[in-house]
Amino acid sequence: MADESSLLRRGTKRARTRHGCINCKAKRRKCDEAKPTCGRCSSRSEKCEWASRLTFRAENALGVEPSSLHRPPGRPPARFRIKDVTAEVIRDYQHYDPGDDLDVSDQSDGQQATAPNDVSPSTVHDQDTPYQEHFNWQHNPTFPAAEPNLTSLRSTDYVPLPAPGDLESIWHSPVATTYLDDSVFLPGSAYLDAHSTFRNHLIQEVRSNVPTRQATPDPTRIEHVWGVNADYNPDTESHITEIPTRINAVEEQTPTNPSAPQLSPEEEFALWKNWFDEVAPWIDKFDPERHFRHTLPVIARSHDHLRYSILALSARQIERKNNSKHTERSLSLYQTAIQLVLPQLHTRSTPVIASCVVLCVLEMLSSSAKAWHQHLDGCAHLLEAVGINGFSGGVDQALFWCFARMDVCGGLIASSKTLIPVEHWADGMDLDGDVERFRVDGGYNVHACEAVYLIAQILDLLAFHSNLAGRVGATPPTCADTDEAYTARWTRLWSHVSAWYAARPAEMLPISCFSTSESPFPKILYSNPAAMSGNQLHHTACILLLRHKPSGVIVTPKPNSIFWHARQICGISISNDDHAAWTNAIQPLWIAGQWMSHESEQKAILQLLEKIEKQSGWSTKWRAEDLKEFWG
Repeated sequence: MADESSLLRRGTKRARTRHGCINCKAKRRKCDEAKPTCGRCSSRSEKCEWASRLTFRAENALGVEPSSLHRPPGRPPARFRIKDVTAEVIRDYQHYDPGDDLDVSDQSDGQQATAPNDVSPSTVHDQDTPYQEHFNWQHNPTFPAAEPNLTSLRSTDYVPLPAPGDLESIWHSPVATTYLDDSVFLPGSAYLDAHSTFRNHLIQEVRSNVPTRQATPDPTRIEHVWGVNADYNPDTESHITEIPTRINAVEEQTPTNPSAPQLSPEEEFALWKNWFDEVAPWIDKFDPERHFRHTLPVIARSHDHLRYSILALSARQIERKNNSKHTERSLSLYQTAIQLVLPQLHTRSTPVIASCVVLCVLEMLSSSAKAWHQHLDGCAHLLEAVGINGFSGGVDQALFWCFARMDVCGGLIASSKTLIPVEHWADGMDLDGDVERFRVDGGYNVHACEAVYLIAQILDLLAFHSNLAGRVGATPPTCADTDEAYTARWTRLWSHVSAWYAARPAEMLPISCFSTSESPFPKILYSNPAAMSGNQLHHTACILLLRHKPSGVIVTPKPNSIFWHARQICGISISNDDHAAWTNAIQPLWIAGQWMSHESEQKAILQLLEKIEKQSGWSTKWRAEDLKEFWG
């Protein structure tokens, strides 16, 4: 302690290696933590070794005596006792997560199913849980149109959904999990129990039935992609008559729930008002028809699961904005929404999919961003199974782009491809054909959606990099970087990204743009959130492509520098206070912030991130800490 105090008094700056490799720690050098070989060791051809990282968490102390947890602090134990926890360790390692080995897009009709003992229902939940004891599992019903393709799937004995009244036992059953969330989705929490049950049933539903929608959009929708079904009537069948199996999907009988939260008229009024004023504009930022604001509340009148999903998200946003530790109301609404939607999953109706997407937004708002993929994958598989894409039209299209933006943010965080393969985002054509479809449809909102699509294509190209969005010094060239196919695809993507910027409609252009000595970033004012977010995504795409440009490629005309694009990203968010654009700006700001070295620039970014969290409730503190650590 004395040595540390003397170092601080002398102003000596100590290197911070955090969780770097052993070699960088020994030499007290900053490590980029790239695995299996960090950038520093790779550039110096040195051996890169990693120490094991073990963290003790009291809530997971399966082998600690309860008396030890409650012993008064500062009082040494009178005796020590060694307890054998081998059986508990084995139990945890044997826990099965049905999403780990699922990739619906890779399964063909003729593929053989896994043996029944590999994915039996008893491995999904521990045999001693109440959830397993209360039900006599039977085979899932199958649709007649799906009979020829379900021979292999039926052999796995997938279980049907239990009755809504029996689901009460779910909320109190222990669910083993590997998630590392830093908010309400903590191990052992009721929030995580509810999510785990919901996710498992989503995945089982996708695997137990073949798609019940056509992947190709209805021809009647193509003429007015965004305008179809703006006046959606939940009592009619016109919205979901692609094939006979979905004719009665909307006319679902919502069961009553005896444990539904009792909201006073004033409370429900406040939650709906917050939905219209704050939450719905976030989600509708690329949608001129404002389906989440105008259409979903109408559908929710006759579908209680959607009503409770909307109210749960609104309640959770208020809790986050007010930094409240009291999550009982949003938890109760979240649980009720899941209880009501589970028995309707097999219908795959638009109201059911809407509930799933709204609950995904709630989970993104409430969970650790580094666990986003676990919260998105179930809904991703459902959207793929029903064939919804970016040109489905009407409510379906709005639901897709809401999910797609979250999918892209998750890919930027995890340095991975999107959960919905990008080739399924449009009409299933190649890159050039898909881009042409965006350009033909026109409209500034569609232009903003194209920016999301191009980012997804870039993630698909760069996913082999362990830290594709990070600025960590020189990345050692790999075989993929010098591959001719990679170079050709990079060149095509750069051409489309550049063309996107040049072809921006008038609504996507800045109203005012200038620089001032009072601000470290340019002032760039836009008139709508689609322009703000779309342009930010464009600059993010340029940073990623320039960061990973093939060595032999010469770009003409000479592009703007990465620093220029990074300053544009920061300037857009600082100049525009629209909350809808802010919710999509966190990852671009983190990418851009890594290129800022001046203290005034760094201070402005940290102040902006703090402002976003305070005013919108969307978590930014974790990214601010990442930037502080990167800047040292």
